[in-house]
Amino acid sequence: MFFINIIFILVLFKIDAGRLKALLNLLKPVVYFGKYGNDKELNYFTFFNLFSFLIVSSALALGYFSFSSYTSSPMVYDFEFFYLLFGLIFILLSKHLIANFLSKEMGYLERIRFLYYRNFTYATQFSIILMGLLFLWNYSSIPLLLIETLIVFTVLLWIFNQIRLFFSFFKSHPQHLVYIILYLCTFKIAPWFWVYYVFIETKL
Repeated sequence: MFFINIIFILVLFKIDAGRLKALLNLLKPVVYFGKYGNDKELNYFTFFNLFSFLIVSSALALGYFSFSSYTSSPMVYDFEFFYLLFGLIFILLSKHLIANFLSKEMGYLERIRFLYYRNFTYATQFSIILMGLLFLWNYSSIPLLLIETLIVFTVLLWIFNQIRLFFSFFKSHPQHLVYIILYLCTFKIAPWFWVYYVFIETKL
């Protein structure tokens, strides 16, 4: 799976090397959004965004698969990993399509479209970093405590970016507080409940 994800990253490089380099430049996200935050790139069904989505999904699955060894029921078989991976892909894709449809029907799509895209971009950035750290955790001789500390820091940084992103949106759109709360509950929290309930708890 690590090799497959290297191929995915290589595909991103072949599609648009400049964009991939800009994506990985965590210190200058404004440059990336300024260049690639247009209507054409906000289409999630471009090849670049589709492969980015696959990287996000597989990074999450590999993360849980790796650290499931710390749970009472670790994953040890390939089919368990692929069951979780395809479950994540299904849930995340369904979440996006439903959120997109409802936002469009309610007339809020254009207002929050860029918010979705920034969220997706940050997820792709941190997934690529997480993938590298997970590879080191599984296959390197570097002390596990050091790598695990970096992984926790990466996750916390991603959470901080999520909070900052939604607070900045609320600050500029205070009249949409109810919709933001509904979005957070329905599309940021509930999908992870279903991933756990359907694809993880059934194995426990």
